[in-house]
Amino acid sequence: MVEMKVLLVDSDQRLRGELAVMLHAFQCFRIAGTAQTTEEAVEYIQSNDVDVIFVNHKPADPRVTSGGEHLAAVLGQSHPHIQVVIYSNTAEWAYNAYRCQCAGYLLVPFDPLALQSLVNRLRYVFDLQQAKREVSNRSIMIKTKSGYQFTPLQDILFIERSARKNRMVTTDGQEIALLGYTIGQLEELLSGSGFYRCYQSFIVNLSKVSAVRADSGTKNYAIRFKDYEGEILLSREKYMEIVSLLKERYAGINI
Repeated sequence: MVEMKVLLVDSDQRLRGELAVMLHAFQCFRIAGTAQTTEEAVEYIQSNDVDVIFVNHKPADPRVTSGGEHLAAVLGQSHPHIQVVIYSNTAEWAYNAYRCQCAGYLLVPFDPLALQSLVNRLRYVFDLQQAKREVSNRSIMIKTKSGYQFTPLQDILFIERSARKNRMVTTDGQEIALLGYTIGQLEELLSGSGFYRCYQSFIVNLSKVSAVRADSGTKNYAIRFKDYEGEILLSREKYMEIVSLLKERYAGINI
């Protein structure tokens, strides 16, 4: 199991120690570092990997540092992958924590059951992030006219089947002729990697889609990609399904 690297932000050493002991019991965390102020936390993050931050709503005297919500808001822009958990001895700041899109809010003294529920959510999001990183770094070895070739999945825009031949179009505009595959075999090869068969003859990389066009008058549906001229066909029967997938997984899609 890959451990989540944790940064504890609090000038109260007693609370930091108590939280560290409780997190250690879950065996999925590693305390990577500590900070007494939010400014120290930001400085630490610049040169160290962090997955989760537990920060006191008031980590130190407000005259010398900003609050936990401020840290969460800053990281939401610069490091959105870091999950931030705020804790306090009162629930009145909970709304501000969720407004800043924090991963959770804990009350002091720490409730083991509440912490257990929160840890489950942290681990779930972390596992999704890990899976996404693995997919983005994956390559496939595929047979071409010039032999076998390794191609990173993130470099593929789409695959097209035409006249009993397959071509793979990449983000840099290359068109690679593929040999010895049916479109069904290619679909199976890319299964679970963010690819979708949007038409009988097209398989697209969902993460590269920039727009989905629907003309209700002509009943014409198509998909577009950023920095790629032209568009590819989308089955009318699959229009709602792909729209749902894109809304669920990706942002910045023009639908």
